[in-house]
Amino acid sequence: MTFNEIRRLQESLTGSTLPGLMRSLSMLLNWVRLISRPAHRTRVKQSRRLLRRVRGFGGPQRAAHVLSYLRKIDPYVLEELVLSALEDRGCLVLRNRRYSGDGGVDGHVRISGSWWPIQVKRYGAYIDHQHVSEFVQIVSSAEYGGGLFVHTGLSGSAVYRHLRGSSVYLISGDRLVEMICAHATHWP
Repeated sequence: MTFNEIRRLQESLTGSTLPGLMRSLSMLLNWVRLISRPAHRTRVKQSRRLLRRVRGFGGPQRAAHVLSYLRKIDPYVLEELVLSALEDRGCLVLRNRRYSGDGGVDGHVRISGSWWPIQVKRYGAYIDHQHVSEFVQIVSSAEYGGGLFVHTGLSGSAVYRHLRGSSVYLISGDRLVEMICAHATHWP
């Protein structure tokens, strides 16, 4: 499922496109939730700065440059960057209040009337297929509409076996770069 398809699902529920309003609502909601977490709010601010930076990358090797850059940043900032990119696309995001002990879920995004958990992993090589398997179990054991497993590494064939028949969508490579670098105004 592409992000445009996810967006169309959201639009079918609301009947209109209000990405700016949803972004503002999401940011306000999370600001209130994180008011007592200054380090967490600092990482959210860092994620916004880094989003502006990577969106400025250009040239024929843009995707490789973006992925290489993402593999070098703090893993917690990467989680916040992905959530910030989804907010920029007009999605309602619920950021976790803590990073460790989160039960394998880094945040949630509202899609088509359901909450979808998000797991973000920073890898430089092949991802651990067990991480995907555990996330698929989390998504299937609760009443989620689906899940987003986002990573900066490479996906081996074992990963796809875990995804088969699940409602978890893998976002990496060009799809990750598209999600991060495209602004909400680029959506139909």
